[in-house]
Amino acid sequence: MEEQAPSKRQDLIGQVMQGEITHAEVKPLDLSGISAVLTGVIAWAVAFVVLLFFRDDLERSGNEWWLWVPVAGFGLGLIGLYYCKRRWAAIQRDHAAEAAQASDGSSSS
Repeated sequence: MEEQAPSKRQDLIGQVMQGEITHAEVKPLDLSGISAVLTGVIAWAVAFVVLLFFRDDLERSGNEWWLWVPVAGFGLGLIGLYYCKRRWAAIQRDHAAEAAQASDGSSSS
């Protein structure tokens, strides 16, 4: 009887288990989150403007409260934007302090 060759999947798993194949370390694209939050804030503002065109229809159907949903999203997005900017500034300060310590340590050696 002929032995069957291992399937591609089993072969890859075996290579990973043996350490022959490793995963590359991939860093995140956006560390600050500012662009994502800003996109959301803009989307809520656009949603509010669009709903303003349908205000009469919303009043007739008793759904005028829908106008407040994008207002709340916009407001919460501004809070998130403030938080992300403060967080990003703190991260940058920490990196600058670490770089300064590293350069002081290397120059005194």
